[in-house]
Amino acid sequence: MPELKLAEFAPVTLADKAIIQPLLLAEDVCFCEYNFANLFIWGGIYGTRWLQREGRFWLYNSHDDLMLMPLGRPLAMAELVAASDSLRRQGRSGNFVLVDPDFVAAHPGLQEHFSIVSDPDNGDYIYPVQKLVDLQGNKLHKKRNQINQFQALFPDQAAGPLRAEDLEPCLELSNKWCRLRTCDELDFTHETSALRLALLHYGELELQGVKITLAGRLAAFSIYSRLNSNMADVHFEKFDPEIKGIGQAINWETAKALAGSYKYVNREQDLGIEGLRQAKRSYDPEYVLNAYFLERRA
Repeated sequence: MPELKLAEFAPVTLADKAIIQPLLLAEDVCFCEYNFANLFIWGGIYGTRWLQREGRFWLYNSHDDLMLMPLGRPLAMAELVAASDSLRRQGRSGNFVLVDPDFVAAHPGLQEHFSIVSDPDNGDYIYPVQKLVDLQGNKLHKKRNQINQFQALFPDQAAGPLRAEDLEPCLELSNKWCRLRTCDELDFTHETSALRLALLHYGELELQGVKITLAGRLAAFSIYSRLNSNMADVHFEKFDPEIKGIGQAINWETAKALAGSYKYVNREQDLGIEGLRQAKRSYDPEYVLNAYFLERRA
């Protein structure tokens, strides 16, 4: 394999969407990192760079010095090691993330070159959309009750599509959420930048969303986009934490908006934050999509 030179990688720009998005959709991937909207809105924060070469799509996170497992033409183990060697010669770690468990199982020789580490904090939570609409069964009965209570308490509540012009109310609500929830743990300064980019380029990124208003005031919103042929990716979901049941309500309204277009929804990772992990698990996911981190041995 030819030398993998980071100097040939380029930042992700909006103009790249016509090239990158078809590549991602053709692969039918389930990991939220392989979503163009995520690559663009978080690209400046993580220093994301990309390269298309010889039938493969490469992504490099320069902030954390990590190469994502490339998409496209299958990579042999020797080629992966060669790519890692190329990175090391350029003063980088040579580490890989989002390595499929099947690849690891098929290449036991990887252990000679890498420490193979499971990475549950970055596992994607996958749910059947209809399950989040119906909320049937003992595990989800409480969610249905909380939504019913919310609707009874706030008969003036209304749900509808999110618009690009909702930018400022969304940012104001997000700041309130930040003050009352886990702002420091979630590094909200970065998330605010990503949210602003998402809303500024809402139409160009083909984003969609749902909002709930109370007496005309924004109380909750979500933003999502297509991830693959039958799965949506929820990028943001914020709500006023002082309103009882609003979190369950926006989750439900989002699922209703997705139904008919998607079979599954990816609600992204819990980042190892216990409160976020409990919240995601409380909706009884179909599965958590985990991958491996390959740390190059010295």
